[in-house]
Amino acid sequence: MSRSSRRAFLGTLGAAAVALPEFGSSTVRMGADLAAAAPAAGQAAVSYDLLIKGGRVLDASQKLSGELDVAIANGKIATVAANIPAAQAREVFDARGKLVTPGLINTHAHLYRYAYPISVDPDAVGFPAGVTTAIDAGSGGASTFLGFRKYVIDTSPLRIYAMLNISTVGNFGNELYMGLGNINPKAAIRVINEHKDRIVAIKVRINGNPAEVAHDVDVLTRARAAADETGLPIMMHWSNEPALLAILKRGDILTHPFNIPTPNQSNMFGGAPGKVLPQILELKDRGIFTESQAVNSHHLWVNSEAAFAQGWAPDLISTDMGAISPQTPNGLMLPWTMTQYLHLGLTIEQIIERVTLTPTRVFKFPGKHGTLEPGVAADVTVIDLQEGNFELIDQQNNKRTARRKIVPVATVHGGTLTKIDPKVHDTPPHAGLRI
Repeated sequence: MSRSSRRAFLGTLGAAAVALPEFGSSTVRMGADLAAAAPAAGQAAVSYDLLIKGGRVLDASQKLSGELDVAIANGKIATVAANIPAAQAREVFDARGKLVTPGLINTHAHLYRYAYPISVDPDAVGFPAGVTTAIDAGSGGASTFLGFRKYVIDTSPLRIYAMLNISTVGNFGNELYMGLGNINPKAAIRVINEHKDRIVAIKVRINGNPAEVAHDVDVLTRARAAADETGLPIMMHWSNEPALLAILKRGDILTHPFNIPTPNQSNMFGGAPGKVLPQILELKDRGIFTESQAVNSHHLWVNSEAAFAQGWAPDLISTDMGAISPQTPNGLMLPWTMTQYLHLGLTIEQIIERVTLTPTRVFKFPGKHGTLEPGVAADVTVIDLQEGNFELIDQQNNKRTARRKIVPVATVHGGTLTKIDPKVHDTPPHAGLRI
């Protein structure tokens, strides 16, 4: 994206564009030394930097659901309790009528800017979407990861982890089919061991073409060797092939169940929506996680609706976030994806769990995320659950009308408050994206 186009887009974010001072800022910096804020005579002592007050807290990690206050001091959660006096905090955010959750985790994004063409700017698609942690899904491989680490991961305010693509070149072209010489488990193991603080999985982006099963088994077997050596899970693009599913183990992830069926890709029905295939129903008993998107990425309404009608729902909700064009970031998508699953029938509690607690059970993050537990880094999202009529689309621009919409209004990351202009989420994503 050119600098002028990026400026124009981020200008529309208003208060959301706080990560980039040149676009204006409504960031409230927290975490200063509380001892420096001694109260005047007769005033109550200040105990907290920030108090998020009066919201309905949903934290699956602690089984919390109720009207509670969240107090933050020195960049960490200090306490979660009812009726904390406002006078005890330097700054109070009024969350009455809102949901207060752990910072949202987007488990499937593409953020390798300037290298992978459809990647998006983490500054634009993280905090404005209520996301405090994101996982890049294999944009970099063993030969290209260091650039991603140096120029994106280490410079972004957003906390970014990564899956390492089993292809050394990363997510470029049809990387697994450019020659088996690029499928190098030894190189993957070396890079994973050098970046254990950031690499959390191995990505295997197969096509899903039945004619390519023998090739895909070879690739997945090599990825399996790297995964077993490093103790990381594999994320594989969708397949119903028994030979491939047999290589997956407990803790691995299968993504894109609601694909448009084509000769080159499959979905959980093996074609047009019908009965969920038996080998897919078995995944939960095998301890293999499923991850799905919505909106305009790997999603048809007829597929998701058929699955939900049979009582099937994914374990993880994500976006496969990318860009339709250099001028059109398609990244403010996680709230829209969450809204679509609310429309499909998940409860708000089930949705929040899938974007906070469940990711921490799937991925071995070096830090503690997805919780409001006292003592952990203060990552919090405040959500307005709006009522009205909201148009939702799928990959072929088929439409549904939702009655409720999930809209983040504030994000706290490591104790720093970012207020979000709700208008950022007024425009639905464009149809037609496939990553």
